[in-house]
Amino acid sequence: MSRESAVGRILDDEWARAALPARPDDANKGTFGKVMVVAGSVNYIGAAALAVEGAMRSGAGLVTLGCPGDLLPMLAVKLTECTFLPLPSDLGSISMQAADKLRSALEGYSSLLVGCGIGQEKETAAFMRKLLAKEETKVRTGPRTIGFSNRIQTPKAEAEEADKGSLPSLVLDGDALNLLAEVEDWPSSVPPGSVLTPHPGEMSRLLGITVDEVQADRIKCAADAASQWKQVVVLKGASTVIASPEGEVFISPFINPALATAGTGDVLAGAVAGLIAQGKSPLEAACLGVYLHGLAGDLLRKEYGLSGGLAGDLPVLIARAQKRLRESGD
Repeated sequence: MSRESAVGRILDDEWARAALPARPDDANKGTFGKVMVVAGSVNYIGAAALAVEGAMRSGAGLVTLGCPGDLLPMLAVKLTECTFLPLPSDLGSISMQAADKLRSALEGYSSLLVGCGIGQEKETAAFMRKLLAKEETKVRTGPRTIGFSNRIQTPKAEAEEADKGSLPSLVLDGDALNLLAEVEDWPSSVPPGSVLTPHPGEMSRLLGITVDEVQADRIKCAADAASQWKQVVVLKGASTVIASPEGEVFISPFINPALATAGTGDVLAGAVAGLIAQGKSPLEAACLGVYLHGLAGDLLRKEYGLSGGLAGDLPVLIARAQKRLRESGD
């Protein structure tokens, strides 16, 4: 982030190249982390596929899709490289009972993306509330865990106890944000160290202001939200803004109408989750994910022009963007 403006640091190739996760020759899939993606509903099946592909093409070692069980046959045909966690569902939407099954399956996962295309049905809203219920939420960030017990335990026992059912680093996108906006005092339920990735409409609902007010000063809006919510905030759009709770602001240099098409945000959310799984901090993963997504958008524009490129083209272009950055540094 070598270039600095009066309001924030502008991301560039030099910074992004240095931030790319290392890829040692003796690595295996476990080296690059595991991502759990909870996504999809009967009306938004494609969102789940796009998020998973974004995570895989970012370089994550293993990606698992937790989706409504009745959608699994359709998604399994599309996604041949990921694993699956069929979740309890109600007419194609994730149901409240899915929270317990998801928590029991999270051991070993480094990041958890929730929200792409999950819809806003009542059962799904109940799932979100249960998943983030404060009395159950224990946050896991990397190999260390945070938890509490009423009995005396050895450090090893404490770690084992805290790891059971705890949440990895969270990325919240799409309908997860829309559902949160309907909950009073929702910021208190979101674990620290999470990444929120709203577009202007979602940001307006989370803040209770108009889209015009969000867009009037995007940098201040993102910075204030990150400080207020105590989370990393990615305000998507032309010159995407990334803000940290500590007051740091980073700005994407990319302005590209070729990315203004449905599903591109799902790919971005997947990429951010994939980079967290590879050991990047939530803030660095958000910045790097945004930058790679922007580079991929430039490649998309070169291929198809200002219109006609699809979100489904982006995941492989994210891989090519990483390749270009690595090779330019050799």
